[in-house]
Amino acid sequence: MKKYMQHLIDNVDFSDYYLILENFSRRNFLKSGITGILGGLAAGIHCTKKKQTSKSKNFDGKHHYLPREKTHNRWNKDIQPVLRVNSGDIVTIETKDASDGHFTLKSTFKDVATRDLSKVHPLTGPIYVEEAEPGDILQVDILKYELSDWGWTLVAGGRGFLPEDFSKEYLQIWKYDKNKKYAEFKKGIRIKLEPFCGVMGLPWDEPGEFRTFPPRKNGGNMDVKYLTEGTTLYLPVSVKGALFSTGDGHAAQGDGEVCVTAIETDLTVTVRLSIRKDFSIDEPQYENDLFYATTGVGTTIIEAAKKATRFMIKHLITNYKLSPEEAYVLCSVAMDLKICEVVDLPNYLVSAHIPKNIFV
Repeated sequence: MKKYMQHLIDNVDFSDYYLILENFSRRNFLKSGITGILGGLAAGIHCTKKKQTSKSKNFDGKHHYLPREKTHNRWNKDIQPVLRVNSGDIVTIETKDASDGHFTLKSTFKDVATRDLSKVHPLTGPIYVEEAEPGDILQVDILKYELSDWGWTLVAGGRGFLPEDFSKEYLQIWKYDKNKKYAEFKKGIRIKLEPFCGVMGLPWDEPGEFRTFPPRKNGGNMDVKYLTEGTTLYLPVSVKGALFSTGDGHAAQGDGEVCVTAIETDLTVTVRLSIRKDFSIDEPQYENDLFYATTGVGTTIIEAAKKATRFMIKHLITNYKLSPEEAYVLCSVAMDLKICEVVDLPNYLVSAHIPKNIFV
């Protein structure tokens, strides 16, 4: 026990002890005793211990906690930040579901028509990142997701990828054991739980308020199902401080999100926010251990796919010293185009993935 406690002291930044206690459920505090407290502290080690990754430039950051009450649902560069962090800091962020709590486990299809669309997409933030200037890149290392145990999916009559085929409201309520890693749709049909935030983004340098529905060059409602735990997202910065916000938690989603919604749910996400000044991009890009991806946003799928491909060619030329023709050929034989977002008009989003295992 003495060695274990010394290990905690050596590895935990106790100036952030409040975060560790937040990670430890208050409901279980009294009945868990010292064993539960030690477990909570141990769970906090990975959050506060200094950890190095090849993608980040600053690894000595503090760990902050941002509750789900700190939300907005418009892009606006003049919204005051609810948290200020340094480059390299880690933030655990609670998010609300896309309906802002309208749906419950007891909801039926009748509740679809009564939802308030003005409240859609509550985003936790904005987070001001010191050192961030226009032209920089915000690197978002997605470290961890924590699922709730239920979610919902709706068909909104007259919306989605096939509005002419589906005019009636429909609501699917999902109840699942998050520890089993799947949700049961019907008997004999299981959906793997792969949580991610549908919205991660920054405002741009234009006055006024903008709805969060369409994906844009700032990121936003990209609905990229690959932004899972272990992925790093790169966002171009347009305003001082970057002003990062996130929300629209999904427990699972297919590419395209064709009926407008995924398994919508509350999520808690832990990210590391770092400022990069050593390269530039025009639109979001992301990577994990398996692939590097560029994205393209356009008013047609063709336009979006062409932009994603051109950005990938540029990436290959810059990072692998290929000629334009060599990069184009490599894309043709190894790159996969993913249609990520088709239902939040006027914009579509397509990703281009290149596998890392081809570079030996």
